[in-house]
Amino acid sequence: MTTPHELRPILDELMEFEPLFHRTRVAMSRAEFDAVVDPEFREIGASGARYTRDYVQSVVASRRLRGEVNDAAELGWRVDRPALSRIAPDTYLVTYRLAQAHRVTERSSIWRFAENRWSVLFHQGTVVESGLEA
Repeated sequence: MTTPHELRPILDELMEFEPLFHRTRVAMSRAEFDAVVDPEFREIGASGARYTRDYVQSVVASRRLRGEVNDAAELGWRVDRPALSRIAPDTYLVTYRLAQAHRVTERSSIWRFAENRWSVLFHQGTVVESGLEA
């Protein structure tokens, strides 16, 4: 998917949050999490399991309390192929490939701009073969 030129600034802004829950900007505090993650947020993990907002917040908080490094850049993970499409007024689909030490996943997040801020509504990760080209 190619991002239209006029959407590049929005893609750049949203990629500040991605990979979701693996950036300091999202995981630093409960208040920051609450400001970014919509109350109706849902996730489908790379395993296929479904997660609620409360569950994800508890995992993020637990990692923070244990002092775990949870930032993709610090972990040496690589984000490739970021793309953006508008799916409704003020609502966008972000997609990208995330290469971690042990797997490669295709990621997608749905973001909405409302009340002068971004919030994520949905996130999904799907494991792909590391050598597979889409």
